[in-house]
Amino acid sequence: MKADDKGDVRAFVQAVEQAGEYVWVITLVDFGAREVKRALVSDVTYATRAAAKDAGDAHLAALADDR
Repeated sequence: MKADDKGDVRAFVQAVEQAGEYVWVITLVDFGAREVKRALVSDVTYATRAAAKDAGDAHLAALADDR
């Protein structure tokens, strides 16, 4: 696969409970190769699942803009 060819790669944002608070997890999955390419977990914790999800979505959007 060429470096600039995305193929069937998708990113997902999830909010996950951790010790009574929430963190976001961004997972980059290559469905063509059937493997997880990368996973990022926030260092910051959030009081609600919605706050963690919103922050994760914003972080993913910022990463996409940096490409």
